[in-house]
Amino acid sequence: MIKEDYVSFETAKLLKEKGFDDCGTSFLENGNMFPTCIVRRKKHYPAPTLQMAMKWLREEKHYYIQVMLNGWAYGGHTGYFVLIQKTDSDYERMLSDVVDEVFYDTYEEAVEIAIKYVLENLI
Repeated sequence: MIKEDYVSFETAKLLKEKGFDDCGTSFLENGNMFPTCIVRRKKHYPAPTLQMAMKWLREEKHYYIQVMLNGWAYGGHTGYFVLIQKTDSDYERMLSDVVDEVFYDTYEEAVEIAIKYVLENLI
């Protein structure tokens, strides 16, 4: 069975700090995840899926995250890499300094790191 991948607790805190709204699931202060309706009276952080966080960054903050598989070489791929573009102007400006020549083992790891990078360095 395929299950959803959520942002990490640390990234959830950054998302709330940058204005991300509740999404139905939240982390409590201790890092446990619960439906938001249960934790309304306690301090909590929205816990979106990776895709929800990417969509919010794209639509609300105008940062587009693209994760690509590095080409197959020498019998196997060398990992995933990230491109981040700013999309609120007349042209899309490539942010080449973001993760130059860094490859990640999984797509989800690359997405999490890209989201965190945008939140910590670009917004």
